[in-house]
Amino acid sequence: MTPHVKRGIFQRYPEMARKRITRFTGDLREHPRYSIEEAAAYLRIPATTLHAWARGQNYVTKAGKHKQMAPVIELADSNNKLLSFYNLAEAHVLRSTTERGVPLKNVRRALDYIREEFPSVHPLLSHDFETAGSDVFIRHLGKTVNATKHGQFAMRQILRKYLQKIKRDEFGMPTEISPIHARRLAIAIAVSSGRPVVRGTGIVASVLRDRREAGETIPELARDYGLSPIEVRQAIQELAAA
Repeated sequence: MTPHVKRGIFQRYPEMARKRITRFTGDLREHPRYSIEEAAAYLRIPATTLHAWARGQNYVTKAGKHKQMAPVIELADSNNKLLSFYNLAEAHVLRSTTERGVPLKNVRRALDYIREEFPSVHPLLSHDFETAGSDVFIRHLGKTVNATKHGQFAMRQILRKYLQKIKRDEFGMPTEISPIHARRLAIAIAVSSGRPVVRGTGIVASVLRDRREAGETIPELARDYGLSPIEVRQAIQELAAA
């Protein structure tokens, strides 16, 4: 890559110039790869919410004291504020709590209990959590959900919807996430470096978007990639909504 090309990339993505991403051996799903803003866009979470989950949150007590609430997601690379694929999956599960307006302190309390009951580096992602721990998690989310039986039932349905959007390997750990409300997009660690692709393919959705913005038609793109026009159109639309 020539120097002027490098400069152009760093001007467009300045964070690349100042961040040195550390690579590790072992499970690729543990490698830091997503910025908070990028992960928030993929999962359709407000960046401020994901930042609070991943970096903690300042708040003021009733007595007027300033305090710092610890994060609920342990970043793969805290120095560079980068999430791993597993972190992305954790945020996907936690996103379910935002649909019921659960306060962060309640989420943290429930997570603390889950970590005790299901000891694991990523307890929210374990098969045990999916099959048995989700009800325990809901019971410990606090008054926001526990006010009525209906509230618990609704939260259970929402959480199940998010868990069903995760594909797992033979050990029960995530290999692919389908962002909520997305029919065509998926994020798989083994496909296109974990970028959103058209589900069931290795076709990077941003490539379709960029070629469409460059003037190519939907039928042309569908023909080139062996997709239907509706698949191309919906993938581009869903990426734009992220």
